Amino acid sequence: MPPPDAALGAGEAARRRLVAAAAPFLPVVPPALLLVSIAWGLGAPGTVLGRWFLVSALAPERVLPLVGLALALAPGKRADILAAFALFALGAWLGWNRHAAFLASMAAVPHAGEHLFLTGPIALLAAGLLLLVPGIGTPRRAALPALALGLLHAVAMRLTDPTLHDPRVAPLGVLAAALVLAASLAMARAAGLARWPVAGRIAGSWLVAIAILHGAATLAPRRAPDLPAAPPPSALPSIPSRANPFAGDAAEALFPENPAGGFAAPFGAGGTP
Repeated sequence: MPPPDAALGAGEAARRRLVAAAAPFLPVVPPALLLVSIAWGLGAPGTVLGRWFLVSALAPERVLPLVGLALALAPGKRADILAAFALFALGAWLGWNRHAAFLASMAAVPHAGEHLFLTGPIALLAAGLLLLVPGIGTPRRAALPALALGLLHAVAMRLTDPTLHDPRVAPLGVLAAALVLAASLAMARAAGLARWPVAGRIAGSWLVAIAILHGAATLAPRRAPDLPAAPPPSALPSIPSRANPFAGDAAEALFPENPAGGFAAPFGAGGTP
């Protein structure tokens, strides 16, 4: 039987290993609690705006590009990260207020209007390519993707707005994106992913693959179902004509003529069926 000091030391070592394993996930707790409180305050999922917040603002095709951007910014300095957040906010402002220009540029793409004008695949592709480019996390390479992701996110929020221009939709959508980006960035830095660029390359390849599959499924031509040819008019079965049920003796019994003109009440004056 081990001495009490040895047992205490083993327990302390196990506790430290548990804390070390959970440490990368601790930065996610405050943003996650804030997102849950926002959804709860909106009455999700019992209200239209609450369901929109869960289904659209936090949809996988909205969250995954933000996670990719966070992985790309993990090795960067604080100034680089703040610049990326500022550019993301600028892109969100442009996407919300100048979305018509983006929609017009994507109007010629087949079936684009049925899939939010490909905002999801384009954002996934931008984040994936950012992770695959050597030297990630620098302002020179993260500036344009951050701006593009903010624009695409705001356009998607505008297109999925279930209300009649509720002023809360824009700030809620941007706040959800900022919280997801901050939580992912804090988790990546706490886990030390900046020391393993291979992890970023793997994540980038997955994001690019998802973007290609999603975009290809959207742009693929759709084949109309093979329906049997309609028979010629001569082959159609003839339907025997039926007599008018409201003509003849039945009509006279139900609606007798009134000597004063017009028709009397059905079933006789004051009668019941």
